[in-house]
Amino acid sequence: MSLQNEDPVEPNLHQARNKSGMAHQILIKFKETGIAEELDDDLAKLCTDLGDLWSAHVTFTEKLKIFLDHPNDWKEISESLADLRSEVDHIRWHALSIQEPLDTIGKYSYSQLDE
Repeated sequence: MSLQNEDPVEPNLHQARNKSGMAHQILIKFKETGIAEELDDDLAKLCTDLGDLWSAHVTFTEKLKIFLDHPNDWKEISESLADLRSEVDHIRWHALSIQEPLDTIGKYSYSQLDE
């Protein structure tokens, strides 16, 4: 099922549900490990960014397929490249945002190996 919205003005509720569902699954996975509550802020950022990166990957793949499936028309190519650039910018933002919480929770995870 496509995550693309038919009407660009209307929010894509299906995509939002999938993204938040993925973030929630990640949160549950960590909470089931008994992760320390003092990491809740980092965990919230990590789950949100991972959910958004997962969703962006799906959207990017769909936009790339649209680009490849369209005829060789410069208007379509230009619009597809603008869409791809937008998605890459979105991915870049989350890739930068996730670094600190990923490092913090990663270090915590390794510290738990001794216990």
